[in-house]
Amino acid sequence: MKKFLVATFVGVLSPVLASAFILPTKTILQKTSDNAGSGIYAIEQEVQFANGDDTIHLRETWLIDNDRTMRLTVTGTKELQGNFRMQFLYAGGQRWTIVNGSKKNEKTPEDFLEKYLNFRSSENFAATLANLKIIPHGAYSKRMTVKKGDDVKYEPEGWVRYSRTGGVVNYAFGQPTPEDDKNSNPGLWIEQDQFVIRKIRLPSQVEMTADNYNQFAKGLYYPRTRTIRWGNNTATIRLISASARPATAVSQFQPNSLDINTKLDGLEKLSAKDAVMEFYSRFR
Repeated sequence: MKKFLVATFVGVLSPVLASAFILPTKTILQKTSDNAGSGIYAIEQEVQFANGDDTIHLRETWLIDNDRTMRLTVTGTKELQGNFRMQFLYAGGQRWTIVNGSKKNEKTPEDFLEKYLNFRSSENFAATLANLKIIPHGAYSKRMTVKKGDDVKYEPEGWVRYSRTGGVVNYAFGQPTPEDDKNSNPGLWIEQDQFVIRKIRLPSQVEMTADNYNQFAKGLYYPRTRTIRWGNNTATIRLISASARPATAVSQFQPNSLDINTKLDGLEKLSAKDAVMEFYSRFR
């Protein structure tokens, strides 16, 4: 009976003790940003859309410098090979593309998802999370209180807690969603041991999960599988390759480097057409 009572007491206290050792927000975001690597990377991946009897496979080729500077080329495979292509350049908060032979630019979409895997600056990462209301403004610069004799006073941060997702323990940022709330609160889940993003939910309710991380050149950790869900739609992303590119590839981040005109032939008769078009207008 005594052993049972001790075990029960420890079990009750475990969540309390665990919460006392959560790292500061600044430290977690710094370690996560370190895992985004350095330099320019080429990322090849397949995006699959399933809708009714249709399954659409598209090939994405990314050239990535950081969360704000990227280039994406999308081509059709299988049923859309030769009939589908798009190209986007992301620079300075603008998204560039070629439509009907003319370059056009507009603000990068609010729900642009790829940036979350590519923050090289923890300060920019924190500013973005604050704008999403996942953490409060000022959370990144919050400091521990130092008392006399070098003692550090720990002050728990109410916007981060421990939570399990993807079968692992995560630092969960954001407020838990009340049971009676129809919409889920935005949040970010970073794996406790590896400091990689396992899930993010935006205010728009779009949700991305990431699994099976591998390490690549120059300290890059990248997921081999991802799932993006919005409304009744799902897109599955499978990583094909990730490799470092020379610094000279920076020339590819200029609008005048775009060389592919948008072509959407073949989508008209497919039931997944709307999901594909919404995906590339909102999340890319």
